Amino acid sequence: MLKNYVAPILFLLCFCFSHSQKTSDNQYLPKDIEALEDYLEQINSDYIKRIDGSHASKIRKIFKNRDEKVLESINDSVYIFNDDINIYIDSILSNIYKANPQIDNTNYKFFVNTSFIPNASCYGDGMFEIYLGLFSTLSSDDEVAFVICHEIAHKLLDHPLDNVTNVISTINSKETKKKVREIKRQKYGQTRAALSVIDELSIDILDHSKETEAQADSLGFVLFSKTIYNKYKALSALSKLQRDDDMLLSHNIRVDSIFNFETYPFKPFWLKETVSIFDTDEKINEFSLDSDTLKTHPEIEFRIEKLKSDFSIISTDSSGQENNMRLLINLANLKMIESAIDKKNLDIAIYQLVELFHNKRIGSEYYHITMASVLKQIYNAKKNHELGKYIPPKSKFSDEKQLNKIRLFLHNLELGETKKMGLAFCKANKDDLMAEDNGTEIFKFFKSINQ
Repeated sequence: MLKNYVAPILFLLCFCFSHSQKTSDNQYLPKDIEALEDYLEQINSDYIKRIDGSHASKIRKIFKNRDEKVLESINDSVYIFNDDINIYIDSILSNIYKANPQIDNTNYKFFVNTSFIPNASCYGDGMFEIYLGLFSTLSSDDEVAFVICHEIAHKLLDHPLDNVTNVISTINSKETKKKVREIKRQKYGQTRAALSVIDELSIDILDHSKETEAQADSLGFVLFSKTIYNKYKALSALSKLQRDDDMLLSHNIRVDSIFNFETYPFKPFWLKETVSIFDTDEKINEFSLDSDTLKTHPEIEFRIEKLKSDFSIISTDSSGQENNMRLLINLANLKMIESAIDKKNLDIAIYQLVELFHNKRIGSEYYHITMASVLKQIYNAKKNHELGKYIPPKSKFSDEKQLNKIRLFLHNLELGETKKMGLAFCKANKDDLMAEDNGTEIFKFFKSINQ
């Protein structure tokens, strides 16, 4: 049993010596991208070769296209290749594989998605994704281990292939063809009827039913229960993901307080909306999951109860292995912010900075220097007439209230107001900014453009 803890302890020691609140630059490309591309093409090729039966060629094409999109995503900086995060994941995988030697993990590859949404997914051919937001949501190694076991179970049960096969079979069924013929005969409402059918038949490799998710929970728990991890944490992992779905982007961002300074007071008209002729009661959640993997809401309550019933699990507050996770949460938080800034998703960066600082998950110095950096990027984007390229305007079609508030504020700011606000922010937080070279540089920048 002691040997199982060696990898996590080594990770902990390396992590403690190499990390403070500062992190190295995000690495969005692997060290050997050509080797990784060849590897992914190979595991995808091996996987689709075993696909047979009715409509096999169409199903193979779906998985081949998915593989090409993954390669595009790698080059589009969707994933982060961070040694510390990978060491952490590998330490958990090592314990899972050691406890379950029947798992053939030869072609398994775990990627870390930069998204702040708490999620994980299995693509079927051996590729898995873990989102940075998952690390920020869970609080123990045990909970992360259950999530990984759940995704491995999807792979072992061939759920992605079953899902695509079922949809392709339905598309080519007599019933669907009959619906299409009926739509063609309609004089009115063809578009609406066609969209309804398309929506029913949309193909998503990751989209699983409540029952399928419960199956993955069940097999995942069998794998999980053999490991060194606290089996009760399976329930807390699901519970936290359910709670987080309700709380995603719900932190109240007091823009009028955050950007109100003695030397440059907040102006109420910065939050004034323009009247639009387009209005609707139907809202769109920009960050809802297009496909349900681990997170299948609102079905998690059903899944929790089923696990309790099938395995006689009693909910408990007993502690798990949290030392490593505590360090990883800090790193994940910083990497999510840095990723948003690198991609110039500056509205999301502001939201994350405020929310994490308010909840004392990032320090004052990091918060003020990073926020000043964001304000500098906003100024430059406005100066170059590129703000709309990175930050969409407030939308009446979006139900993301807090992001809409930030977007409205940023778009209402004039260029001259932005540079004055940047300087006022730097003056109000001078001590923190002057503690670091990059903070000092940003302070000097806003002073120079305000002269």
